[in-house]
Amino acid sequence: MKHTAYLGLAGGLRGRLPVLGVMLAFGLVLGATAGMADVCNSPFLKYLQRPERIIYVWCIDAHGKNNDFMVTVDVDPHSKDYGKIVKTIDLGSKGNEPHHFGFTDDRRYIYGATLFTSRLYLFDVGTDPDNPKLLKVIDFKQETGLTSPHSLYALPGRMMIPALGNAQGEVPAGIAEYTNDGKYIRTIMNPPNSPYGYDVAVKPEIDRLVSSGFTPLVNFSKPFPQMDKNHFGDQLILWDFSQMRPLATAKTAKSPLEIRWARQPGHNYGFTNCLLGDSIWLFRPTADGKLEVKEAAKTEPLPADLRQSVDDKYLYVTSFGAGDVEQFDISDPDHVTLHSKVHIGAHPNMMNISIDGKRMFVTNSLLSTADFGPDDFWMKLVRIDDNGTMQVDPKFDVDFTKLPNGPGRPHDMLEN
Repeated sequence: MKHTAYLGLAGGLRGRLPVLGVMLAFGLVLGATAGMADVCNSPFLKYLQRPERIIYVWCIDAHGKNNDFMVTVDVDPHSKDYGKIVKTIDLGSKGNEPHHFGFTDDRRYIYGATLFTSRLYLFDVGTDPDNPKLLKVIDFKQETGLTSPHSLYALPGRMMIPALGNAQGEVPAGIAEYTNDGKYIRTIMNPPNSPYGYDVAVKPEIDRLVSSGFTPLVNFSKPFPQMDKNHFGDQLILWDFSQMRPLATAKTAKSPLEIRWARQPGHNYGFTNCLLGDSIWLFRPTADGKLEVKEAAKTEPLPADLRQSVDDKYLYVTSFGAGDVEQFDISDPDHVTLHSKVHIGAHPNMMNISIDGKRMFVTNSLLSTADFGPDDFWMKLVRIDDNGTMQVDPKFDVDFTKLPNGPGRPHDMLEN
């Protein structure tokens, strides 16, 4: 039976999260471990203590004729299979629109979410990381009353999964929680005055969560030119994390997407990229429970993904419209400047940055309804030197147009 908590801005508490002790411990060790943190992933995630060997890539069949899938790409430079797809895991169905996925906090499992069919795919990657095993398929809509699960965010022993819409594929959206092994816990609906959902991220030291807003299934399932541009979110929500109680909202440009808290101790601020506002916005909680926001920098058209360096020095933005990766200096978060940029190719989208900040893997599918072309899909590597200079590695180029079952659209990536 669905357990749903409807919380207004002055709402109460249902299902208090058992994480306060974890947050206190996390705050004590953050300074010692931040240098090895998995960049842009949940701070509760078990850190990868070595350079990445493989990248998992979550993929759509480009023409919708064959089943969707996940692949593993060999990224060990000492391997004979470096830069090659070495394994494909068939999802057993098509038309799912695989989008984002994420590790559980212990790195034993990966949750893969799909936008069109509202399914969750649970993979075992702890037993044999090179050979992921599909354990179960979850009907997210039936269990949660939500559609289009989006981000997969690790908490201690559970996953937090913000969705893009309600059971009708409209707003209000909400947030669901599952145990690491795929058991449904509860649903929390967005407050009525901020109904759009997309991403979430937590700053444990101050017990705050921020969420963002995109658009629901009834809108993004249309071709991009036909989408109602007025039916996109333009707010961030500040939550009391331990109680999952919304505290305040703040208006940004249209379609704030990724939520990236600064990672260093005492840096109690973060950034989001506004897809339809061609901009990056700074957010900062205040002592009286409000959320301050301001435009931090203009970007090239359609800033689709946002990543950061773990030392809080740089932000990276993919321009889906211009084909570039822009690098912004955020050493002074109130005075953000463009440091450099590199042209990487047609409509770049998702990024994955190595733990040492030296390698950035990039894919180039946003949505099957928004991608510019059906037959130009790839995964590339950008190298970043000590001065922050970016350069595309010409020796690494994974072609997703020549797969055994035809072209695939590569989206999200996870390193292992």
